[in-house]
Amino acid sequence: MIVDSHVHLLPERLGAKIRQFFVERNAPAMPYPYQPERARDALVAAGIGLCWSLPYAHRGSVASMLNRWMAQTFGEDSFVVPGATVHPDDDVQAVVREAIEHLRAPVFKLHCSVGSFSPGDRRLDPLWEAVSSTGQPVVVHTGSAPEGSATSDEVEAIGGVASRWPRARIIVAHFGSPAVETTLELMRRHPNLHADLCPVVADPVELTREAICGLERRILFGSDVPTVAVSIETSLARVRAWGLSPADEEAVLGGNALALLDSTGIALDRRRADGGNR
Repeated sequence: MIVDSHVHLLPERLGAKIRQFFVERNAPAMPYPYQPERARDALVAAGIGLCWSLPYAHRGSVASMLNRWMAQTFGEDSFVVPGATVHPDDDVQAVVREAIEHLRAPVFKLHCSVGSFSPGDRRLDPLWEAVSSTGQPVVVHTGSAPEGSATSDEVEAIGGVASRWPRARIIVAHFGSPAVETTLELMRRHPNLHADLCPVVADPVELTREAICGLERRILFGSDVPTVAVSIETSLARVRAWGLSPADEEAVLGGNALALLDSTGIALDRRRADGGNR
């Protein structure tokens, strides 16, 4: 099964605003529709067997609403793993407790550039404490640039979180691109760090087979649909071009993401490789 561990099936009104943000900045054309059902269909058509849908909050007070929408919309969907988010301006403990105990969210997403915060913000400690116990992975898009790129210092901040919370399973979104070397260094220092392969709009993550040697079981495939100008097929081809062993390629394209979900305290009994049928 191919697992896309980084997609954004969001409320249509929010998706339209995000798309307009990029259109106004003359971003390259994005081939995938932002409407959640249409984007879901595009993922199925591309051969994805399961996806993680990751919401994110640009300010306080919206995370809980997004998390509830995600759970209500996709909670019974065998194809979509509905994620949750939180913002440091929220009552973080309350939002996280609701997401874990009531919404049963298997994965969290933090978007630092959209929300204007650092992953090391101590107000997020209730999140890190909770997931250190329950096992939910947290996808962290660090940085401050509007187009989504990150500097080495901004990626280093995730290393600080990994040091303070060694039991938290942290996924560096977009491999910290373009600070990919920093991400690789941090992954070799912190066994609880993972990274996904999402392009940054039109820019793929630049990695070689040699660079990822020994890290194959901590790298996840991701497309960033619908906010991406690179096709899913192109992103898959880049992974296959590495010439990994069959077991390692299978791990990167899906096994690693499934292993992270299996390690949580939330059973995903709806998971099945059935082509995305509900």
